[in-house]
Amino acid sequence: MRTSLIFAVCLFLLSLCGCAGPFKQAQFHVNESFREPDFHLAGSRVGFITLSLAQRSEDRSIVTDLLGKILQEKRGEIEVLPLSQSLSLINRAGMAKEYNEAIKDYQTSGILDRKIITRLGELLNVHYLLHLTLIYFDQYTSTRLSILGLRAIDSQSAKMRLFVQILQTDQGIIVWEASGEGIVTREEFRAKPISFHEIARLACQRLAEKLP
Repeated sequence: MRTSLIFAVCLFLLSLCGCAGPFKQAQFHVNESFREPDFHLAGSRVGFITLSLAQRSEDRSIVTDLLGKILQEKRGEIEVLPLSQSLSLINRAGMAKEYNEAIKDYQTSGILDRKIITRLGELLNVHYLLHLTLIYFDQYTSTRLSILGLRAIDSQSAKMRLFVQILQTDQGIIVWEASGEGIVTREEFRAKPISFHEIARLACQRLAEKLP
């Protein structure tokens, strides 16, 4: 009798979890750390480049491509040259070695030589260069509610942190910098993991809204 009662209580609690529906929280905050006076991207052509080393290069490319697509969708006044096209043009022009050396220098000094910035601007025919660094990404799972050893509610979360810098090609200067950090959490019965694409899209939407 007691076993049947406990089983009935478990079923009741599980049904409540199911009726309540999934809980989801998503937030991503972008902090603008530097901006040149009167800088704005409206009416400009922006070339996406990478100044990061190979770590997480595939994930970084996904985020960069997403940002480019969202800018094209939401900010039609900005013309975007995607990262893949930028890199193809750089390689076709025979600048790959020079570009790679510039990346190494940037990693040690945080400075990109004005000559390479200007050359890239002329080659890509862009007013600005934008590079994005994927600083951190992680996914994790926890069980928020367990009844007699039976998992009732899973909590799935994903965190991401980014850095974005924009360079003006004719002067070789930094005109905008920002960092972003956010988390997506979902709680439900046997919750599915938060995908990289899901939190990356949220991050890019917030960045697109924040860009001048």
